[in-house]
Amino acid sequence: MRISLYLLPLFALFITSFEGTAADRRADPGRLVVMTFNGEFLWDGRPPEEGQVNFAWKHAPDEADERMQAIAGIIAAHDPDIVNLVEVEGLAALEHLNATFLAGRGYAAYLVKGKDSFTGQDVGLLTRIDPEGGAIARDDRSGASGSTFKSVSKNYFAKLDVGGRKIAILGIHYLSRPGDASRLHQRQAQADATLTQARELAAAGYDIIILGDFNDYTGEQASLDINDHMPITNVLARLQGMDPASADDDLVNALRFVPKARRYTAYWDRDEDSRIDEPEEFSAIDHILISGALAQLIAWAEIDHGHDPRTLTDHFPVIVRFDLPGASPADGVAALRIAWLLPNPDGDERQNEAASIVNTGSSAVSLAGWTLRDAAGRTWSLNALGTLAGGQSMEIMRAGQPMALNNGGDRVDLVDEGGTVRDSVSYGPTGEGDRVEFR
Repeated sequence: MRISLYLLPLFALFITSFEGTAADRRADPGRLVVMTFNGEFLWDGRPPEEGQVNFAWKHAPDEADERMQAIAGIIAAHDPDIVNLVEVEGLAALEHLNATFLAGRGYAAYLVKGKDSFTGQDVGLLTRIDPEGGAIARDDRSGASGSTFKSVSKNYFAKLDVGGRKIAILGIHYLSRPGDASRLHQRQAQADATLTQARELAAAGYDIIILGDFNDYTGEQASLDINDHMPITNVLARLQGMDPASADDDLVNALRFVPKARRYTAYWDRDEDSRIDEPEEFSAIDHILISGALAQLIAWAEIDHGHDPRTLTDHFPVIVRFDLPGASPADGVAALRIAWLLPNPDGDERQNEAASIVNTGSSAVSLAGWTLRDAAGRTWSLNALGTLAGGQSMEIMRAGQPMALNNGGDRVDLVDEGGTVRDSVSYGPTGEGDRVEFR
């Protein structure tokens, strides 16, 4: 891998290569899955180590690797095509995560060193779609709020061609403490800097995705978190509004697609008792903001609460899947989809709950070792279905298997024999006999 670093007047470029592979390594061109995840000091424990902050896995490679493996497991379970990682030590740590724990998944690692010398944290990108010119960049311009001027110390932007659609990814990490009035103008100035950049990219014909740790709440009613936290800043409102003179360019917060009971991305032990007091110690400060045209292609959005935020990272990943029109589905395993679910059937739910799997490709796929899995990790085995021919579908009955299709809503993954999530769907409350269609 060859690395070059260029310092330009307004931004820095990071150029990398992914030798011997195509520019787009997605298995399914009809699908794009995007994740943002704050790994909470995602360090590799190896010298030289960044920043002045100490923690247990600093200077401790084995412990750092254990955390990295857990973070990688969460990433792999969702199989995203684009991963924005927050609080990464640097490029070496990101490449170590990718090469050691995500090997063979088609990611290339990109990171531009930022300016937070105290924490040493940066924002990095793992992507199966190589950016234009093989480079990402950072923007060092300052934004303004009142008399305050401030740049974003941790940011990057990447221009991608996704099946002919131009998408600009802006990864950010803003100043912390959302309720601290002394930081209001500083964080608003950071948002103003990002807004200038996003407007320029939109004017150049790019759909916009701004994602990361905003350290701020949304005031938008449709996206309020589980505890209805309200911001003291206009950070999210300004970014989502883009050009105040036009309502056509507004950005959509992916949180609105997540059921409110699951709408939290961060944990803060307010009373420092090492217990999780639910739900009052949860909030949503990590966001994915999406151009309106692109938001119309959202199939689902989810926040994965599967890990203990006291022992791994105090943030939860936000994941969004887009179904892209005009793209031909790939043959083989990438073409299998969940067609519908029946969570609330007539009669005995333990026996009569049902689902349907469809093969949208042309090649037959053996379902040996495949499962359906809910958000709690319970499963249905698909072994008995044998082989699913191209263009055909099969119905699966629960027949006493452990996973329950919750009547109040859930997430269901289609998982292959190697443990990779090949499709995921989410649904809300269902009435008796209602079949939830996805395709």
